[in-house]
Amino acid sequence: MKFDFGYAGTYVICVLVMIIVWLLVKYYRMKEQLKKNEERFSKLINKLALALSCDKSIICNDEKFMDDEAIMAILNDITDRKVEADLRNSKKLLSLAAELTHLGPWKYYNEKNLLEFDDEFYIIYGTDVAREGSFMTMDEYARKFVHPDDVCIIAMEVEKMRMTTERHYTAEFEHRIIRRDGEVRTILVRVDTEKDNEGKIQKCYGANQDITERKAMEAALHNSREMLSLAAELAHLGPWKYHHEEGLFEFGDEFYAIFGTDVAREGAFMTPEVYWREFVHPDDAWMFKTSEVKRTYEHRIIRRDGEVRIVAVQGNIVKDAAGKIIKWYGATQDITEQKQAEATLRHQTEKIRRIAYTDVLTGLSNRAHLNEMLEGEMEQARRGMSTGGVLFIDLDDLKTVNDTLGHTYGDAIIVEAGKRIAKEVGKNAIIARIGGDEFVVILPGKRDRQCIATIADGVIHALCQNTEVFGEIFHLSASIGVTIYPDDDNTAEGILKNADNAMYFAKNSGKNCWKFYDVEMQAVAYEKMMLTKSLHRAVGNNEFEVYYQPQVNIADGAIVGFEALLRWNSPEHESIPPVRFIPLAEQSGLINIIGDWVLQEACQFARRLADNGWGNICVAVNVSPHQLCADRFIDSVRDALLNAGVLPHQLEIEITENVLIASFKDSISKLEELQSMGVRLALDDFGTGYSSLTYLQRLPVQTLKIDKSFIDMILVPGSKKAIISTIVDMAHQMKMTVVAEGVETEEQLEYLAKIHCNFAQGYLFSRPVPKNEALQLLSPR
Repeated sequence: MKFDFGYAGTYVICVLVMIIVWLLVKYYRMKEQLKKNEERFSKLINKLALALSCDKSIICNDEKFMDDEAIMAILNDITDRKVEADLRNSKKLLSLAAELTHLGPWKYYNEKNLLEFDDEFYIIYGTDVAREGSFMTMDEYARKFVHPDDVCIIAMEVEKMRMTTERHYTAEFEHRIIRRDGEVRTILVRVDTEKDNEGKIQKCYGANQDITERKAMEAALHNSREMLSLAAELAHLGPWKYHHEEGLFEFGDEFYAIFGTDVAREGAFMTPEVYWREFVHPDDAWMFKTSEVKRTYEHRIIRRDGEVRIVAVQGNIVKDAAGKIIKWYGATQDITEQKQAEATLRHQTEKIRRIAYTDVLTGLSNRAHLNEMLEGEMEQARRGMSTGGVLFIDLDDLKTVNDTLGHTYGDAIIVEAGKRIAKEVGKNAIIARIGGDEFVVILPGKRDRQCIATIADGVIHALCQNTEVFGEIFHLSASIGVTIYPDDDNTAEGILKNADNAMYFAKNSGKNCWKFYDVEMQAVAYEKMMLTKSLHRAVGNNEFEVYYQPQVNIADGAIVGFEALLRWNSPEHESIPPVRFIPLAEQSGLINIIGDWVLQEACQFARRLADNGWGNICVAVNVSPHQLCADRFIDSVRDALLNAGVLPHQLEIEITENVLIASFKDSISKLEELQSMGVRLALDDFGTGYSSLTYLQRLPVQTLKIDKSFIDMILVPGSKKAIISTIVDMAHQMKMTVVAEGVETEEQLEYLAKIHCNFAQGYLFSRPVPKNEALQLLSPR
């Protein structure tokens, strides 16, 4: 019989082995106790015989005590030196022996049909002679003491005794009694009967022995043996013993059951050579062909039915003082299912580990595996046993692909980028995708800055190659931050943080490049953190103020509009330019709150303009792509207009080309809704963003603002300023008004007038000023 315990096999086997050990200990303890009782009884009989100066066979015939008449016969043989005190001592010894062995002698008088009992007898029954009397009929005895269900046993044994033709008849039988305290016990009755030639009973005597404990022990031994056998079967255990003198193994049926056979077929004894030949797998026989005897073996066997199984052999070796083996015994266990379960568990554990530690999209390591590997590297680095480099790689502008073509394209690009990175950094590197479009590479053993720089250059170059996905060609780029451990940090968290900071420096430096980490980056990162904390307080402390810069008609110099520009007057950091705090507001999520406030302020300023007769002048407000993507953006614009009581055409929303990166389709939809409301739309910083010419026709804007970097070209000798003329002509062809930003000189203004640019804005006319000063720039009406 085979049992498959599944994954709990190991646990079940351990429990069964513990049960087997417990049963064996209990079995041998009970066996030893029975032996001690027998020895104690034998010693008492010897002492009694010595005290009476006679052969102990006279006193004990087959371990049966004699009656008073027998004792009187013995006394007749005692020498004159024995005195009455010896007799009393003998009786005391006899009584003690009876008590210790739970023996109660009795005698039967056939003529009177009476049984004679004494106190030793009555002790078994929980009573005494004073209460019961010395004589009792057979029926009375059965009625008072014999268990009702066992009365028939007494009747049957008495009938056997009367009917036997043997002159000397002995018998033993068991039955239950009910003591005076109600306890049910089991006794063994020994009967010795002598008959005359006519078959008449002359003598009948014997003894009752309380064997309740012995029966319980025998039952326990029987159960222990059965449980031991069952446990061995369940645990696939087979005990064995080696006889050194004969050079033979001794096996039992439990052992042979593992091999699909039995003692009847194989025999109880077998030489090692026969065992190896008959049962051990040929490929594992080498284990036993050495002179060294081991305590444990694990090998394959071939059962009689041809099935190959795996067994574990556990032996116990006992040696003498000279180191010679004098005993060798143990057990063999079939562990095939256990081994299969362990193999399955290993496979599943490895599978779970792969799932837990592998990025599903790329098949590279994930963040969890990266952290574990990096922790190991940092631990070695702290001990001075490891150095290396870390690359933090971020793909540039992948969000544009996801938003315009879908995540299927973006995912394909990420997979291809992972392959290119893996090919470039080599087999010894650890590569992980930690989320989105970010990868981290650990370069163990790489400390030379030039070597790491070469690898970073290779990654940049590999990612810059055109990538074809589903028939579309994409030009990728990446920004990489580089750190060296333990120089830059010796903790996993610290080295990743520094690499991340270096990556952001690379991205802010124009993207498509890499940067080594240095301590100044940490200072900048700290300053960024402190500014963010202050920014949160600034919202509630009214530290923001809106300034206004006029936009002038180049043809007649009249002010046609104002651009609202946010300023932060921080008591901690003094005046902070928007280029520093606007990105922080976007990253921290404060941009929507701040942006709504600016909209409200700008519309209130437009209300003051209208109240002073300048209702034709619009106020332009810059809007972050994060604001435009917010669900409530349209409602925020509508609320600002209603609260201020101004017409929609008095408000102009300026967006940058980065809106294309945030969410092109959603942005177009919202811009069209604003246009339908009557709000003017302008494209700010034209020429500095992403794919501006490609998507310009799809944007519902009425105004095009040329970035200051183009206006500065006017002062540079050469033909670059012709680009400005081209932009103006293109915008006019698309029915757009053109605003030139950053105009600072008359020369620039003259050129813009020459190419028919509509409006200009810059320091030539006015710096951004508070709202009251801005109103003063207008001629009174």
